[in-house]
Amino acid sequence: MRRVVCCSLLLVVCACSAFAQKTKSWTELSEKEAAKILNDSAWGQTQVEGRTEAAPTADSAITAAGVQRRDSQRVLSETDADRVQSGQPKADKSIRYRARFLSAKPVRGAFARLLILKRPEPDENLSNQLQGFVDRDFADYVVITVTAEAADDKLVTPTIQLLTTVTVEALKDKVYLERKDGKRLVLADYRPPGPDGMGAKFVFMRKLEGQPFLTAESDNVRFFAQLDEKTKLNVKYKVSDMMYDGKLEY
Repeated sequence: MRRVVCCSLLLVVCACSAFAQKTKSWTELSEKEAAKILNDSAWGQTQVEGRTEAAPTADSAITAAGVQRRDSQRVLSETDADRVQSGQPKADKSIRYRARFLSAKPVRGAFARLLILKRPEPDENLSNQLQGFVDRDFADYVVITVTAEAADDKLVTPTIQLLTTVTVEALKDKVYLERKDGKRLVLADYRPPGPDGMGAKFVFMRKLEGQPFLTAESDNVRFFAQLDEKTKLNVKYKVSDMMYDGKLEY
């Protein structure tokens, strides 16, 4: 009996901890917590393309501007064969595509927190401005941002150029949000990457046939984007994990 009670208490504590983590104020997030929300959470996922032999380092963590730190990284002239023979790890030639629900409050909070953490000194005025950004109402729209990152900038240059020059007309039939039942939201608007560092923005209407596209009872949702013949994003999110402060955030 005691074992059953202890197990029950443990489950309650774990559930409360998970709930507390999801409702933690953005101003209290650590850099690691904010990065996880952006890159590996209910609202932010990472699609990796290409070879990934090199192990990730602290320098590969995302910053508020969506740019990797490369203080310890160097471009070497050695071939991969030379690296293997010399015992060195092969170069990381992978590209990491980050797809995030900017219209979800936790994502905006994570972006804001990383921006604050980059400041050498506290900035109350900036914090107040960012609070307005975090609390912004996306009642009519769903916005997904996309960035591309790699250890070698040259690997992502074509993708960045594509995201900068492509038009909403060219993407119309190639980008959508899809529920498990096959119902889709088509692309309504597109904004290329700007100085905010959040990446390209894909905009969808929040309702389909007069009803919210997603509800708490929805199973999962998929973001699909065929940017060109070689670049295809296919990212899935579990809707039941998108609850935040007692409501569905997406």
